[in-house]
Amino acid sequence: MSVKAVSLRGRPTWQVQVWRDGGAFNRRRYLDRKHFLKQDALAVEAELLAEYEESKEARCDSAGAEILPLPSPQAASEITEPKTTTTRTRTRTSTGAKRPTAGQERVSRAEAPSVPTFAELAERYLQVQDQRRSDFKNKARNVRLHLMPLIGEVPIDKIGRREVDSITAHLRTPKGEVASSRRSLRRKEAPISGRRKGGTRSPKTINNILGTLRAVLALAHEYEVIDRVPRIRREREEKRDPSFLNFEEAAAFIDATPVEHRALVRTLLRTGLRQGEVQELRWRDVQTDGGRPYVRVSRSLRRASGGVLEVKTTKSRRPRSVPLSQDVVSVLRTLRGEAEDLVFPGEEGGYLKGDWLRRLLAETAKRAGLRKHVHPHMLRHTFASHASIRGVPLQVIQKWLGHANITTTQRYAHLRPDTGDELIELLAGPSEGAHHVVGKITNNTTNNRDPADAKNAV
Repeated sequence: MSVKAVSLRGRPTWQVQVWRDGGAFNRRRYLDRKHFLKQDALAVEAELLAEYEESKEARCDSAGAEILPLPSPQAASEITEPKTTTTRTRTRTSTGAKRPTAGQERVSRAEAPSVPTFAELAERYLQVQDQRRSDFKNKARNVRLHLMPLIGEVPIDKIGRREVDSITAHLRTPKGEVASSRRSLRRKEAPISGRRKGGTRSPKTINNILGTLRAVLALAHEYEVIDRVPRIRREREEKRDPSFLNFEEAAAFIDATPVEHRALVRTLLRTGLRQGEVQELRWRDVQTDGGRPYVRVSRSLRRASGGVLEVKTTKSRRPRSVPLSQDVVSVLRTLRGEAEDLVFPGEEGGYLKGDWLRRLLAETAKRAGLRKHVHPHMLRHTFASHASIRGVPLQVIQKWLGHANITTTQRYAHLRPDTGDELIELLAGPSEGAHHVVGKITNNTTNNRDPADAKNAV
């Protein structure tokens, strides 16, 4: 391999050198690694090899005998340090004096490919993404609505910290008109601004857009188009508790649900399944007889581009099992169907429509007198919040919800009941109160022990 990564005058450079016939044919090219990829250097190497084959044929006489090379390797060619795309080769005589002759001095210019723009790299980035993931549409929207109008035609190597700060400042600027509803006529006639109701973007929205920008720049760095990814400062997000229904509100919500749809609402409240997972749930995934009842979640329904429904794996791409409470088991047994049938089909057959489900929950919340915006994912938050309040360990909640990372589940950690507050008395030192606290903790530990373990301990 005659392509090497070297440093020329402090700049990362590709060195392409072809040495043939003991130095009679010696060519060297330098390409800036900031603007050229390794395949560009390999293309230059192929051009040099083709040039060598042409010169080899020219040095052959009519009988086919090859002309001898220069006297010695020391008297080969001197390669001056060229510019990025130009290299001059001068030969020497045996005495060492420079003697450029016609045919021996040759200038070869490597066709330098232009540096790709952000639009080209962004298109490439979206092509290599998994379009089946739920966040792909958000990435494509961030590129189309927010980044392309600002830096679409800018070369990717010209996007530095200054340009990133300008993008952040632009995203903070409120633009667009405030509409009373997403479906209002005024909103449809207003120019598209990328926001539902105009106004300022939230810090989380800005961070999502900057995250897409950083992903495109990271891809350019992996392609060795840029040396490093500029630093991107994230906005400070306000941590908010997930909205959920407390126990009284959940009970009122179930009572206000129409009788024919209570099985669906109970399943959402007691299992924490996502909307797409409930839509694709089939009877072969539900176990209500023999052993502990559970539901197996391994598939989900999504709407692909063009409005086509398709079945995919779960969001975490891993199946999971969620236990069923007795109230859910009792209502599911009354609806039992064939193994391949949908547990909750639509009114006209086929899959349950997401718009119909969201409208059902909104109307039920209104009948129950709730002023909260109830939607399918809110019932998922309700399931996790109730489990945390009842003292279920976070690791178990993570398993039930199918979270890939425990940090996602920790948003419900503050809802757990306060335990261990009595340990503060231990700071007072060895005293009667401290011994009383220790004895109380020991008794509680013994009382919470499983009877089988206690029997084995005895």
